[in-house]
Amino acid sequence: MRVLLAAALLVMVAAGCGGASGPQRPAFRGVPRVLAHDWEGQASAIAAAASAGDSCHALQLAKSLRADVVGSKDRLPARLRPPLLTGVSALANRITCTPPVPEKQPKPPHEKHDHHRHHEHHGHGGDGKGGGKD
Repeated sequence: MRVLLAAALLVMVAAGCGGASGPQRPAFRGVPRVLAHDWEGQASAIAAAASAGDSCHALQLAKSLRADVVGSKDRLPARLRPPLLTGVSALANRITCTPPVPEKQPKPPHEKHDHHRHHEHHGHGGDGKGGGKD
């Protein structure tokens, strides 16, 4: 649940900082709209994977988002770099990959061995039919 909250917080920070309202206006006050949109989609994917119980995929996505933010830090206003970098790092650090436990296959029933069958006793008559005299 904390992962979902962290992802939602990241989306709010990125979306709230989108600043540029004109089509080509520089985003000196916020995160460039294209980055905010991309990161919002990535954060939503992280939240979806986490809520579906796929923590390993959520972690992979969170690491990818962190790499994207770090790689784009020069495109961010200086005042927004620390909270965004801290947020994506915290998100990736909170997720623990826990592979799903495979369902245990039922063991085949233990075959009972008829030990008497393996050790058949034959009479001393040699023909195995009771050994009586004719």
